[in-house]
Amino acid sequence: MSENKEYWEGYYRDHRDPAAESPFAQFVSGFLSPGDHMYELGCGNGRDSVYFAKKGVNVTAFDQCSNEISYLNEQHGSPHLSFESGDFTALGNRPKTNAIYSRFTLHSVTLEGERRALQWSYDTLEEGGRMYIEIRSVQDELCGQGEQVGENEYVTSHYRRFVTFDGFVERIKNAGFSILYQQEDKGLAPYGDDDPVVIRVVALR
Repeated sequence: MSENKEYWEGYYRDHRDPAAESPFAQFVSGFLSPGDHMYELGCGNGRDSVYFAKKGVNVTAFDQCSNEISYLNEQHGSPHLSFESGDFTALGNRPKTNAIYSRFTLHSVTLEGERRALQWSYDTLEEGGRMYIEIRSVQDELCGQGEQVGENEYVTSHYRRFVTFDGFVERIKNAGFSILYQQEDKGLAPYGDDDPVVIRVVALR
């Protein structure tokens, strides 16, 4: 997936500063309290990490784009917020946390990468901790566009893997989680003229 990393490094060179938080971050904030500890898997330009930290959540955000991570630490690092360069599917042992957040990141990795990230998240969460996920569905209009490289996997300017609602929820359960909330719909993640069908899940450790 080196091409995927190169794409995102270029993208964040041109979109360096955090924009407003995502609708998903606004949704998740209703589950969080000041003093909570969160890991974000694939933070991009930090838009949601910065938002959560401003609400008093202690956030450690991971992303593979090391130049962007350095910039974010310089500009936005604080006692509540730190950024680390790393592959979120292979983070190794980390201190326990009570929240893990993944928005539009699990569909950027292979099925095996997704499984590793889900199992790591279950193992790293405290009992009663929650994982918050938003991911593209096979019902999304982008599914099928570009070069097909696997089942529901396509490359346009970058790689995407679209997931089925039932299959994805089942894999979350197989990692050990219970499902607190699940939804598949349009209108959840609009961006300009794009209104993809996405899946939202809140999973309980």
